[in-house]
Amino acid sequence: MRTKRVWLGAFLSLCLCVAGLLRAYSGRATPPGHTGAPVDGGRDCTACHRGQANSDARGSLTIQASAFKPGLKQILRVTLSHPEARRWGFQLTARIVSDESKQAGTFSASPDVTIVCGPDGRPAPCQGAVEFVNQSATATFDNRAGPVTWEIEWTPPSDDVGDVIFYAAGLAANNDRSTTGDWTYTARLRVENEGSCPGTTRRPLLTAIVNGASFDREQPIGMNGMITVWGLNFADPGVMRTVGLGDIRDGKFPLRLACVGVEVAGRRVPVTFVKTDQINAQAPTLDINGPVQVRVILNPGFPNEIRSDVATVQMRTFSPAFFMFSHSRSIAAQHADGSLLADPSVMRGATPAKPGEWVVLYGTGFGPTEPVYQAGEIPGGLARLRDPFTISIGGIALRPEDIYYAGLSPGSISGLYQFNVRVPETVPDGDVPVEVRIGGYTTPAATIPIRR
Repeated sequence: MRTKRVWLGAFLSLCLCVAGLLRAYSGRATPPGHTGAPVDGGRDCTACHRGQANSDARGSLTIQASAFKPGLKQILRVTLSHPEARRWGFQLTARIVSDESKQAGTFSASPDVTIVCGPDGRPAPCQGAVEFVNQSATATFDNRAGPVTWEIEWTPPSDDVGDVIFYAAGLAANNDRSTTGDWTYTARLRVENEGSCPGTTRRPLLTAIVNGASFDREQPIGMNGMITVWGLNFADPGVMRTVGLGDIRDGKFPLRLACVGVEVAGRRVPVTFVKTDQINAQAPTLDINGPVQVRVILNPGFPNEIRSDVATVQMRTFSPAFFMFSHSRSIAAQHADGSLLADPSVMRGATPAKPGEWVVLYGTGFGPTEPVYQAGEIPGGLARLRDPFTISIGGIALRPEDIYYAGLSPGSISGLYQFNVRVPETVPDGDVPVEVRIGGYTTPAATIPIRR
């Protein structure tokens, strides 16, 4: 291929984009980070090639991949088209949806594709750094009409990391050896983790099921309330898995996390956290006042499924409690600007509240709301408490005008409630008690710090 009559080194340093895709000029790897992925700054070919990505509807870029099982290889296909293009290139990356800064699995090089590591562009293997796949210098399909397709071997992560998202940018060039008159396209594709649970002979053991806010073993769990299951053998030692965006599908929290499921009253319930001796989950949307059975299931739905013995816990419609910062009775709370509300000795960087200030308090177990949301759903807007309630701070009952909102926390799991309230002007300094009473039950002892 003839090199362009340009200052090639300066040109490549300036572009750092998928214009380098087409460079059989030197055969070197394309600079990474130009797939259109937001976490990488959203850069694509348009940094060097005039025009807006996807502006010409005559062409397209697509990524083909199927739902995956951890560790099981599959072939991805990247297809680029445009009726006038006669030279082609692309860059692709795979990220974990829960944290798009992290690489999802590994790619394999072939005669048609090369792999470089971010952020510096060194050749693979990348040793856990993010990877970028480009067409090789011999796979630009010179003078060929489209569409064109590249095949890439991808090995998904071996761990249960949730869903994966692919980002790609493509350059459909007119092959005139300039940066004008070319067409840039971007694409993204989210693929589901079908799950694959390793063989295990351990049997989970339940020791306690408690209200996930108070941790009080004497307090029943509540309808839609967050719960904590204590025990043994829930996960391998050292495993700690928190639900992330990659686990949320169709706007719902997962019923299996890290190959662990929980049944309450015969229903599989959403799971939000797993480690070897603790599971955080959400009670079902059932109006029950009495005993219910709880069971932990390892590898749920797989041939090697293992079920724990059944444990029994009391459940009722209302079981209100505030979440509290660790090793304290200080309510998990925020100032109106979103900063932490606590004594700095409890949470570094936090500050106490002042009389007359609006604050936000978080809890669970406060019962039905209007509208009603099922366990695991994510409220998209306000859902206020259905039943009458009272709130007091420092022993002073709040007036209706001091309660701006009481209901589900928008954008969170339907077991998380929030209270936007104003601290009374006459409340004394100190760690003052806060109580909510609803359905005949009162929240266990909890406080917020007040300092004038």
